[in-house]
Amino acid sequence: MTQDSLQVEDADEVVDVTGQVCAMPILSAAEALQQADDGDLLAVETGKPEHERDDVEDWVARLDGAAFVDTRLADDGLIAFARRTRSD
Repeated sequence: MTQDSLQVEDADEVVDVTGQVCAMPILSAAEALQQADDGDLLAVETGKPEHERDDVEDWVARLDGAAFVDTRLADDGLIAFARRTRSD
């Protein structure tokens, strides 16, 4: 699997934060990451439009214990991918 081919189905965990208001999407993603194993791929379904890509990538990249991987635009909004990088 290459980064260019990432799909939601490739993720070890999928978190749907569609419709959540700040800061709940960040808290929901952080909670899922805390429960993930090292190396797990997390897909965060944001529901955000393309023009918010930079914002989505920024907050996913700032999640503690995660390495930002990529974003994809799906029919229902952006999906951000992050990989769990360390255990607590």
